[in-house]
Amino acid sequence: MDEFLKALNEAIHAWSHLSEEWEKIEADYSDQLSEGYPFDKDFREVVFDLMNWKETISK
Repeated sequence: MDEFLKALNEAIHAWSHLSEEWEKIEADYSDQLSEGYPFDKDFREVVFDLMNWKETISK
């Protein structure tokens, strides 16, 4: 489980960084970013959900 949590932490960090980069370009590329977007919620919500999931399974 430790290795999984370590990998999840790394994924959360990478997604957080991607979210920051997304915010920088969203105003200019919103149409292109939304094309084929695979999630049914805002990107920041996906990151937040991953963080909450980590807390739940870490107990």
